Amino acid sequence: MSKPVRLWVTFLFFLSGFAALVYHVAWQRLLVVFAGGDVLAVTLIVTAFMAGFGCGSFFGGILADRRTPQRSLLLFAVAEALIGLFGLVSKPLFHDLLYLRLGGVVDSLVLSALVLFLVLLIPTFLMGVSLPLLARAMIHDLPQAAVTAGRLYGFNTLGAAAGAFATTWVLLPMHGMEGAILHAAALNGVCALGIVPLLWRRAVEAPAPPPAANSDQPGWSIRHWLLIYALSGFLALALEMLWFRLLGVMLKSTAFTFGTVLGIYLGGVGAGAILGTFVAPRVRSPAGWFLMAQWGVGLYAGLATAGLLAAVSDWPVLEWVRTYLDGYEPVDANTAVLLLRQWWEGGLPSSQADLAWLFPALHIGLPLLLVGPPTLLMGLSYPLLQRAAQNDLTLVGRRVGWIQTANIAGSMLGAAVVTTCLLPVLGTAMTLRLLVAVSCVFAVLAIRRCALPLKFACAFVTAACIWLVPDQQTFWAQAHGTTQDRIMLAEDGAGVSVLKKSAPCTPGGATTVFVNGIGQSWIPFGGVHSALGALPSMLHPAPEDIAIIGLGSGDTLFSAASRLQTREVVCIEIVGAELETLRQHAAESSYAGLRNLLQDDRIRHVEGDGRKFLMNTSKRFDIIEADALRPTSAHSGNLYSEEYFRLLLQRLKPGGFAVTWEPTPRVRRTFVRVFPHVLSLPHILIGSDRPVPWDVPALRLQTSHLELRHYFSAAGIDLPGLLAPFMAAETPVQHFGPGFDRAGITDFNTDVFPRDELSLPALWEE
Repeated sequence: MSKPVRLWVTFLFFLSGFAALVYHVAWQRLLVVFAGGDVLAVTLIVTAFMAGFGCGSFFGGILADRRTPQRSLLLFAVAEALIGLFGLVSKPLFHDLLYLRLGGVVDSLVLSALVLFLVLLIPTFLMGVSLPLLARAMIHDLPQAAVTAGRLYGFNTLGAAAGAFATTWVLLPMHGMEGAILHAAALNGVCALGIVPLLWRRAVEAPAPPPAANSDQPGWSIRHWLLIYALSGFLALALEMLWFRLLGVMLKSTAFTFGTVLGIYLGGVGAGAILGTFVAPRVRSPAGWFLMAQWGVGLYAGLATAGLLAAVSDWPVLEWVRTYLDGYEPVDANTAVLLLRQWWEGGLPSSQADLAWLFPALHIGLPLLLVGPPTLLMGLSYPLLQRAAQNDLTLVGRRVGWIQTANIAGSMLGAAVVTTCLLPVLGTAMTLRLLVAVSCVFAVLAIRRCALPLKFACAFVTAACIWLVPDQQTFWAQAHGTTQDRIMLAEDGAGVSVLKKSAPCTPGGATTVFVNGIGQSWIPFGGVHSALGALPSMLHPAPEDIAIIGLGSGDTLFSAASRLQTREVVCIEIVGAELETLRQHAAESSYAGLRNLLQDDRIRHVEGDGRKFLMNTSKRFDIIEADALRPTSAHSGNLYSEEYFRLLLQRLKPGGFAVTWEPTPRVRRTFVRVFPHVLSLPHILIGSDRPVPWDVPALRLQTSHLELRHYFSAAGIDLPGLLAPFMAAETPVQHFGPGFDRAGITDFNTDVFPRDELSLPALWEE
């Protein structure tokens, strides 16, 4: 195969990786709406992706070795075409069918897993067969097997990295999920058509030379290598989840964080694989280099994490980072882009120049430091492993496919074990120590025949690395820009909950609630969260059954449960660790509001995805509301979309209230589109199938009731003062009834295009 042809095929595989990542991001978001966003559901979605991909790699290797190079290219083109066709119908399948029609029917974990596997099997299987097919088509001599396979893998992964960045910053903000999927399908079409001219080139059909033995083959069979690479996959995926958790907390994750960090992760792997194509042919012991590189991944992860946290905690030059970590609000991506544009145009005052670079320094510099070098080693390992494991030209496709399958199987196990066992039981710090110890297995295999002093040296280095990783309390205190005596901490598979005291050794002082690094609310209660819970409860004539999505400090939940008529309040929280930290606070403090909340037997706590809970429950409620949520938070669009509001309308009793915080005008327009009757108050929207009463004199009279005053005063809340701004004569109050023209509302949020969450006008709009 000539060099121009190889370059062209490699470029097409780059585009294929780009498209695959677009699908991955868009499909995962659509499937979260169906399966839920809790840790088990997300693990199922990720595992279903990997399972199909692994099956495709396994059988793709067998298929490739039984076909000529020309037929392998043809099958690759067919696979790309079929992926593109599936992409065209994926939005109607994943959202319109699975969610809108089957969402309330598929309510068991086993059934959800089966559905996810079946719907993802075809496209992910087709994606998995691609690498073995192309490897078999392009490898015609054994010495070049590692280089060719590494180059294909590297450029495909770089394409995926480019897809992660483009999807996050361009495709989703401009076109939404459906538009992004259409772009990916078009790229699949380009890949399929781009192969067609090659099918008539005689160079593709070059006869393969006879099989040759690999003189560098170590004394292990392919089965041993598959087990080793499965362990490598376990380590890589487990570390990836730990990195994403730590960076999510430190960066105060927004809708743009995950895709950016994922792009850096994949970019490191792809660049490492390409670098490995130059290293692998030149080393005498590829097996030893591979094993030492894998050990290096674990060592760097432990040392870099410990060093980063220590530097952020102690270095004066990083005070600006520490201030951000200790702060309540995340950096808004749109504001960051606007500041950078002003700096570029020379219109930004020098006093704000540091602020302009805060976002890129944290979102690019920090992940590059923490994730860049180890992912480079991960990618570098791939060509080294191919050279060590490939010793028969007739089995090239199988070896490429099976090696990839083993790595995916290990990754699946890593995802399941970390989220369901290690993080909830051990926490991030101890899990990191364990993974560093696991990486030592590779060093043991590499130096098994070396002198005893070298073995002691490796053991000492690993032990030192494990010792340097801080304990759980110190780990997360440093990641939050504070000290361990200021925080109360709990962690589970879904996230990290931290209560941060205003000053050390003052358990009765003000406390801020942080979830995954972002400030959510505060203790003592009071303010917008209290009003959000109290006002709808007081307006409803008999709020017997209430559902609250989100726990936070418990403020909204406490205020919503204020009426004597209320029989049950269900609080659904996706990060179950929040309840544990509130219990810790109640045990240490004398704050009656929180203590009364936790002792209220009318309140039932449910750990999981709130929207999924409402989709599957048969119960109907008098009031349903979500606690205040920033519209730019990751996946916040699921609680501000038209489909979510329609779900609320279906789960209300006649005359029941659906309540939402109003962070943007677009949320108001979306809400008004759905509910026949809407009461609009400052920052609060109440919707119903019947008129929502607004009687200020009656509300003032209600605030004077003894039982209500006593209930709120126990939490230090002045009820009349809390509601006074809403009852003032100058307060803007609007009613929207059935006669309001909703046909003209075109700019609103949907599941497929959550515009508020993905809004980036400073970059893509004039």
